[in-house]
Amino acid sequence: MHFDLIKLLKFKKKSVVSFCAATGFFCACVCALSYAQERAGGDAPSRFMESIDQAEGVKRMAAFRSQRLDGDYCFRFELEHLPRRGKKITYSGTMWGSWNEEGPVTRIELKASAQSQEVGAVNDLIELIIQNGRAAKAWSRHGGQGAFEMIEGDALFEPVIPGITYSAFDLQMPFVYWDAFTYEGPGRVQSRVVQQFLVKPPAGSAAITDGIHSVRIGLDDAYDALLRVEILDADEVELSRFTVESFKKVQGQYIVKKITLKDNASKDRTRFRVKEASVGLLLDRSMFDACHATDPLRLSADLFKIL
Repeated sequence: MHFDLIKLLKFKKKSVVSFCAATGFFCACVCALSYAQERAGGDAPSRFMESIDQAEGVKRMAAFRSQRLDGDYCFRFELEHLPRRGKKITYSGTMWGSWNEEGPVTRIELKASAQSQEVGAVNDLIELIIQNGRAAKAWSRHGGQGAFEMIEGDALFEPVIPGITYSAFDLQMPFVYWDAFTYEGPGRVQSRVVQQFLVKPPAGSAAITDGIHSVRIGLDDAYDALLRVEILDADEVELSRFTVESFKKVQGQYIVKKITLKDNASKDRTRFRVKEASVGLLLDRSMFDACHATDPLRLSADLFKIL
């Protein structure tokens, strides 16, 4: 795995965007979006597996949760499902993102590619609206018509598209906002040092019902960029892993270019890859309103940077 982020340490940057899940997605992901800005005082000092205390951990988590990209954005992306056995399934999609008083919000369109249809993928337009934040919500609809319906209960943990790894839970990334967390110490994600935090779901959370006991978050030590998420069961066995693999500079800002989500039970992977991007936009907020959603903005080709 190659980290374009290493290159970022050689010069100043305005921001780094991480898709979760949204945006992730996803952020989005899924999707949830968060991003890291360069720390005050210029380039970050060189450190080797240096621990921080709990108080500093609280500050870093607060900074990570509150940061955002400068302006709205639109990505054209490819979603590849890579099963341990069987043929690759590919979806193409478009993602629009913004922020409101509740947190990051994302609108996503997905459709199967020609090779996906040959292996039986859903030949349908699938749309999602993901509201991230402390009161995370998700809606979906098929075929581009009718009302968006809220995704609730067990459906939050089912694949948003048959055959892929991502669920609405992966896109919402509600664990980013869970209050109960402890600092675990430094670790490594490939060549990068990360500070690790273990977050616990609140009482009554749907995550607990689904067998999720905790989530380990790895934030880049020099920049508050999210590099890895590990979903754990009650025995702290890893259920799935979300890894940010590369970043790219677009119109003066850094965005995530590639993310991989791996399901440990099936060994299947789903890879999100941004193909074209446009940032610094001003989008109509009504396109993110699940109750009265308007058609998303269609941008002209010259507003995108090809990655």
